[in-house]
Amino acid sequence: MIQTTIQRADINMQHRVLNAMIKENIFPEGTRIDHYDGHLDVQFKGRVLSVQVTGEAAFKRYTMNGPLAFQIRNQEVIVQTLEQLLKILEEEFEVTIPERLEQELIHSRRGFDLTYAQMDQRRKLIHDSMKFSRMPVSLNYFAWMQHMSALDEMNDLLYSESLAVEGHPTHPLSKTKLPLSNEEVERYAPEFEKVIPLKVMLIRKEDAIATSASLDPDFMLNEVLRDEKQRLKHFVKALNLKLEDYDVVIVHPWQYEHVIIDRFKDWIQERRLIPTPITLPSKATLSFRTMALLNRPFHIKLPVEVQATSAVRTVSSVTTKDGPKLSYELQDMLHLYPQLKIAKEPYGLHADVEADKARQLAYIVREKPFIDGEGVTVVTASLVNPNPIDDHTIVDSYLEWVDNEISKNTIKQFITVYAHTLIPPLIAYIQDYGIALEAHMQNTIVKLGKDYRMAFAVRDLGGSRIDLPSLQEKLPNVEVENQSLIADQIEDVIAKFQHAVIQNQMGELTYHFQQYECIDENEMFEIIRHITLNAIDPNKPHADILKKVLFAKTMKVKSLMRMRMEGKVKKYVNTEVANPLWEGE
Repeated sequence: MIQTTIQRADINMQHRVLNAMIKENIFPEGTRIDHYDGHLDVQFKGRVLSVQVTGEAAFKRYTMNGPLAFQIRNQEVIVQTLEQLLKILEEEFEVTIPERLEQELIHSRRGFDLTYAQMDQRRKLIHDSMKFSRMPVSLNYFAWMQHMSALDEMNDLLYSESLAVEGHPTHPLSKTKLPLSNEEVERYAPEFEKVIPLKVMLIRKEDAIATSASLDPDFMLNEVLRDEKQRLKHFVKALNLKLEDYDVVIVHPWQYEHVIIDRFKDWIQERRLIPTPITLPSKATLSFRTMALLNRPFHIKLPVEVQATSAVRTVSSVTTKDGPKLSYELQDMLHLYPQLKIAKEPYGLHADVEADKARQLAYIVREKPFIDGEGVTVVTASLVNPNPIDDHTIVDSYLEWVDNEISKNTIKQFITVYAHTLIPPLIAYIQDYGIALEAHMQNTIVKLGKDYRMAFAVRDLGGSRIDLPSLQEKLPNVEVENQSLIADQIEDVIAKFQHAVIQNQMGELTYHFQQYECIDENEMFEIIRHITLNAIDPNKPHADILKKVLFAKTMKVKSLMRMRMEGKVKKYVNTEVANPLWEGE
């Protein structure tokens, strides 16, 4: 039976909720969890929740199949909806689910429903177009993308941003975007590929704090808004004002309509903040509030007071200062590891008001990530998602494009090159600078070429973790204003790398590949373990502690569901799981 998009979305959410509750030990004391003969049973006081599973992977991740069943005494019912599951968890398993979290979960399901419907429609349009133009219907994604890029009809990276259909692979709130309506989700989420006009405003210079890593003090006017500079001059002149008295501020249209015109009403009336008729066409990247400007080599990270996954997405004033400084300070490493770039952030600005208000009117300019060489660029999160061109997962399409087959050898070759290209420079950043970049799949892009050639770029320094003494030893004059970047100890820095790269990047790829009978998950992690071990230089700082943390018997993973249940969005709550890089006794 063919499922509707809402049915697919609902069962996905049920599986995510159950898996998260098992992994994060959310069920009450006395609960027994059994995995046997293709079944997973959760038992508590004579009540049983069960589901078919086709496997268990690293980091306590189950591949669930089909509906959940609930049994009490001799009665068994099939769980039909997410709401029914939440009610069973509360009433029968004594799990307290806050009303707000229930709303967030239901909103996430709606997001999946809209996304699945959009992808089905896109797939149909593309295949109809191929038939009409007599292109081969079995055209490979990478061959198609190279063809479209050569014709200048497609931006490979930007297109891939719209293909990470599942979002965060295990987070139940992966598609939550409260309080957006359906129409607003379709207008602003990256899956829908809509052109989004960013509002250009002017803010009086004494009311703004700007940080520029560029040598040009008028970077925004001379670089980002070069084509609009004259129009802005004429506009300001008509108001009997001078452009040189103002800085440029870029605002997301949703933020303008729902936040700025209300909270900065007095500033607008006093012309301390001026809306202009100029807009910048953009498209959303995977992070939702970071916008890729069209036909310009810049991305803009913006505050949008919307809860995307767990947190409301604003831009703290300190990140507008740290981003430009750090992104330029760390460029020296690129000479040693040319296969990994860090996207520069040449400019940041925030309103000069109290922190909570400033985070609503702020932005960071990031150079559009660009990787030299031939091939196709994708955000790495898209690798484990299907594409509408050949209906294969993108990483599978790559193996077929490179080697014409998906086999044990091609998969091992891919994992080996991927890990060998990505892991050593990130370990070197920890050893040389005491900094772990948040190089998870949303923040990392890769250019994939023929013969397994790869190069990476990491964007967004806002989630980095820094051991300040190590960084200051290398860069004595560096200042870090964002206290949330500074780790209490080097172990926290290593944990950031472990979560972003080992659990997310390598974990997701390994989880995908182990669906093939020829692949043993342990063999994949043995390759990753070997590369990680060899990446640690015993003559550099932190070598021993890196080995101790990365190859321990267990590792900590973020308890994303528990954090929402306990209202701890900004403070990490962790759970321990078996570490796939542990070699054993």
